[in-house]
Amino acid sequence: MSAETCGAEHPDTPGTVCDRKPHQNAGYHRERATGTVWAADPLPVVQGTGRGALAAIAARTTRHHHTGPAAEAVTAWRRYDG
Repeated sequence: MSAETCGAEHPDTPGTVCDRKPHQNAGYHRERATGTVWAADPLPVVQGTGRGALAAIAARTTRHHHTGPAAEAVTAWRRYDG
């Protein structure tokens, strides 16, 4: 096992070794030479509650910007449409 690869062995096929970069045993293992893929530990689920979690969601959410009511835009387009 190298420090540059995961090195986890396939549970059913000894000798089949994960050659992915170290991934803390999360997600999946893979040996590229044989195309073998097997499960690792499931990815952690991040669940938050309270104001901190809402603030984190708000920080990741992009705001939709409006320049005015849609009816005004349609009226403006009609003026230029001739």
